[in-house]
Amino acid sequence: MAKKQSFADKASKKKHIKTCPVCDTEMTRVKWIKAERTGASVRYRTQNIGVCKCNESEVYS
Repeated sequence: MAKKQSFADKASKKKHIKTCPVCDTEMTRVKWIKAERTGASVRYRTQNIGVCKCNESEVYS
């Protein structure tokens, strides 16, 4: 039989946090969407990227 797990046990678990190797800050995952025109139609490319202090000006501009 499985062990009962309370909400406090679930909330106290450590999350998988990645840090930037350049500036050593926590990276936030963001979905990046780019619109590309191909003839008469528009195609959207999506990508999940990590944003930290050293590259947030490039991503959010």
